[in-house]
Amino acid sequence: MIKGIYTSASGMLPRILKQETFANNMANVNTPGFKKDGVFLQVLDEVSRKEIITDHPWEVPMIDDVYIDFSQGDLEKTDANTDLAIDGDGFFAIQTGSGTMYTRSGDFSLSPQGILVDKNGNPVLTDAGPLTLQSDSFTVGDDGTVTVNEFAVGRIKIVDFEKPYQLKKVGDSYLAPVDPSIAEQQSTDHRIRQGYLEKSNVNVVEVMVDMLSSFRAYEAGQKAIQAQDETLDKAVNDLGRSV
Repeated sequence: MIKGIYTSASGMLPRILKQETFANNMANVNTPGFKKDGVFLQVLDEVSRKEIITDHPWEVPMIDDVYIDFSQGDLEKTDANTDLAIDGDGFFAIQTGSGTMYTRSGDFSLSPQGILVDKNGNPVLTDAGPLTLQSDSFTVGDDGTVTVNEFAVGRIKIVDFEKPYQLKKVGDSYLAPVDPSIAEQQSTDHRIRQGYLEKSNVNVVEVMVDMLSSFRAYEAGQKAIQAQDETLDKAVNDLGRSV
């Protein structure tokens, strides 16, 4: 009986991770370039369970891992010259104090020094480093070439990685390779859209349905524990009185 309670509880724990992940997706539904997270859950078969060491014999080993959905979000027209969106593969390269980071968020602006920066004030990299502009009167071509008064002054650096992407979120809409040895490569399958922003790829209705479904599964485990607890209570108390 006790084992049954613990088994139900161990099945509920990954549901907490799912709810936290769904909540984070909902919180970032309006974050430009945000890539939603998903949770992979799989109950291992009996043979596989024996190969995994658990802290308690009652635990039901499950694979639970958070992954990033890199599918492209819709492009929203803003008409702001400093807003850029990648239509296709690749990431913007941003120079930060922790090294080069990567993002799909293109809500850029000009710093007081005229440097093209992201929302955190970090320089957006071109093929030749940070880009300094005198004003926001510039154009960006499909290939990322920045033109001022018909003169090319640089090209926005768009990099890509081998698929499936081995990238992790590091905060502030930044991504970094899971392994530092993973080399960046030049993106060839993309277009830069000036005056647009890539929206989050979170589908609100889909996330709400997933949250409800996950909650129902959690609730079912909760009721199973309650039922077993009531049965155990009767077995201990009522059975003892009848003897």
